[in-house]
Amino acid sequence: MKKYLYILTLIIPSLLFTSCTESDDEFFASTIVTANNLIELDVTGNELNVSCYVSRLLPQPNNPFDIYLTSTSRKIFFNYTLEKKNVSGAWEYYTPTTVSVIEGENEIDEIISGIAILDALDTTYEYETNNTLAPGQYRVIVEPEIVTLNAQDAVMVTIKTTTVGAVGNVLEFTVD
Repeated sequence: MKKYLYILTLIIPSLLFTSCTESDDEFFASTIVTANNLIELDVTGNELNVSCYVSRLLPQPNNPFDIYLTSTSRKIFFNYTLEKKNVSGAWEYYTPTTVSVIEGENEIDEIISGIAILDALDTTYEYETNNTLAPGQYRVIVEPEIVTLNAQDAVMVTIKTTTVGAVGNVLEFTVD
């Protein structure tokens, strides 16, 4: 009897742990699409404008991809950092103090999350903000992925994109 109990104590845990995985894709549905030039950076005087207007129906080679129908998410977000060069010439995270939100929402810390919200007509996810900056040298680094937010019981969508107004998703500029 002891022999059988010993064998069972070896077999049962091994059966339980053989199906464990670290891959989220087995638990959460996700998809990745590509659409270029969805994030835009523009500097005018002492103002940095960051915008992201994404059509709900993304053009794709075969058929348009419906972000909302796939994800049921009314919000999408992307991250970017704003850095300022200090007196010793090193880049430091910079948190803007004067932010004017035109469309969407911001979550501001060392990383800024730009949150685009689906408009009232359910046609376009909209985000636009102006950051008024003091004189200095600045750098904006954009993470070139837009991700659906709160896609409950649906597919999480990641959109690989590029940034207009930046080279390699990085923009360096000076405010006088």
